[in-house]
Amino acid sequence: MTLTHLFKAQAIFAWMWVVMIWLAPEMVVEPGGWTLTPNLESMLQLLSVPMLGLGVLAWMAPTWTGSNVQKVGMTYGVGLNLLFLAVQMFHVLTDAAQLDLLGVIPTTILIVLFFWKSRA
Repeated sequence: MTLTHLFKAQAIFAWMWVVMIWLAPEMVVEPGGWTLTPNLESMLQLLSVPMLGLGVLAWMAPTWTGSNVQKVGMTYGVGLNLLFLAVQMFHVLTDAAQLDLLGVIPTTILIVLFFWKSRA
């Protein structure tokens, strides 16, 4: 697996969340222990737009960055994913949400793989 493949996997992961937000919002909120309300659904739909954009950035990053792809891998693939993971853990530790392995496990795997491939 190359760094380019990892960026593509990151994009697909982001886009899967977008699809779930629009087609199955219950799957997005229930693992965290939240109740889907019309307001929460509207907020998720709003947040799906930046998630769609993050997927586009990930998909195009290898093309746009050229020889700097390893730096972007560390910043985007490791840094941004660590931030996503930190926010999820913050919500769990403050009892704002339950632990949602659907988000934690793939994010952790992507962090490890991006770190490994960006250092090569």
